[in-house]
Amino acid sequence: MIDLETERLRLYPARLSDLDARLAMDRDPEVMRYIRPIPTDAAAHREQIRGRILEDAGPEDRFWHVERLAAPGFIGWCALFPLEESGHIEIGYRFVRDAWGQGIATEAARAVLDLGFRVLGIDPIVAVTDPDNTASQAVLRKIGLKPAGRAHHYGREVSFFRLARGEYLNTT
Repeated sequence: MIDLETERLRLYPARLSDLDARLAMDRDPEVMRYIRPIPTDAAAHREQIRGRILEDAGPEDRFWHVERLAAPGFIGWCALFPLEESGHIEIGYRFVRDAWGQGIATEAARAVLDLGFRVLGIDPIVAVTDPDNTASQAVLRKIGLKPAGRAHHYGREVSFFRLARGEYLNTT
């Protein structure tokens, strides 16, 4: 895992020193509004996130924590990981409310998407959102993913987005 840097952000491999900040983000009901299932057992959730940070997840499961260059400190994460039982790699992100509405999710996701296509050679990259999560869908559109209908993942119907590597490389 490598650090990524954008105009305003640094994305770095997930680290245990951010565990409490990441858990606090996950306890914010507005942050978790469209995430299901919502963690209810705090101790189990802590161990799950701790384990995820510590494990060597392999080449297709990469989580970066995100901070502002001008004000270091955890503000969220952006990741590439296998979409359950699909054979696809999904891009995902989650940020604290103070980071919303500033283009931060778009900036971080754009950097991770570019690495996924150019360096890792992933094809395609997909994403899913709650059908009502229009803000997340706007981020996906801004980074180039295209709506591809509905699908069933994570135990429910979701909006499905997709972008092929060749299409991305031909437009950037």
